[in-house]
Amino acid sequence: MTAKRDLEYLCPHCGHVNAIAEHAVRDMYKEQYTECVHCRQQLEIVPACGIGDQINLVVSVAAQDTPQR
Repeated sequence: MTAKRDLEYLCPHCGHVNAIAEHAVRDMYKEQYTECVHCRQQLEIVPACGIGDQINLVVSVAAQDTPQR
């Protein structure tokens, strides 16, 4: 049985802890868009390779002209 793992990240706007399923991470080093479940701020997430086969998430507030997804 394979355990499903969530990757947690802080919203840079309000500091709320959010999570994304590891299997939802699509392409490494490509921007993905979501919103904070608390403040609804649109966020840009860039998954990157970390130490020891870990995934690092680089999270920032999305630019205002980013289309909603």
